[in-house]
Amino acid sequence: MLEASEMKNLKSRKLYLQVYDEIKNYIEENHLVPGDKLPSEMKMCEMLGVSRNVLREAVKSLEITGTLCSTPGAGIVIQEFNINFFLRSLVYSVRDEEQLFKEIEELRRVLELGFAKEAFGSISPESLEQLRKEVENMEEIFNRIKKSHSSVFGIKFAKSDAAFHKILFQSVDNSMLKSIIEFFWACDKYYNIKTTHHNIELTVEKHKKIYDALQEGNYEKYMKAMRLHFQNGYSKG
Repeated sequence: MLEASEMKNLKSRKLYLQVYDEIKNYIEENHLVPGDKLPSEMKMCEMLGVSRNVLREAVKSLEITGTLCSTPGAGIVIQEFNINFFLRSLVYSVRDEEQLFKEIEELRRVLELGFAKEAFGSISPESLEQLRKEVENMEEIFNRIKKSHSSVFGIKFAKSDAAFHKILFQSVDNSMLKSIIEFFWACDKYYNIKTTHHNIELTVEKHKKIYDALQEGNYEKYMKAMRLHFQNGYSKG
């Protein structure tokens, strides 16, 4: 006969986490919206039956997630959801920087390939022209990099690379996708590291292939170029 597993003792859960949940439930049940205020600290301590220290710990946790903003004299106010604030909070929770950037690259690959079809179908003549200019800009910067050891050109190349991807997805009807792509590039450590001439030249070629396929309106060629872009050996681009 199998031994029955024990149920979790709910008292073992930290009190401030229970208060955290209660405040979230209060916000939802009372249909509070950004800009609305919660009751005063004294009133909430009375309602919840907890100390001020426990309440403040729960409020602090809700501030970290961007749900609340507590300001002396102004009270505790409901905040508008901000995806950039949310993403920053996730990043700060990852201790291993190398693992962080590896995970960001994996997410970029999945998201960009996942929305590649939408990007192809929504690309405009104006966006195509912008992509052409970024490819030309990357080529020009690469030629300067070959003649100089200055890290300034490497940073300029990375910014042009980032611009290419933002333009590629700018007509996709998904604001969250664009915010995430913007965020990925904002915390990309490529801006601060050196790479080889071969990798930079390869990056230029990969972007040219994507642009050429879009210009031709060739979906199969475009998807092949996008997959090539994220294959092993891909070096930030």
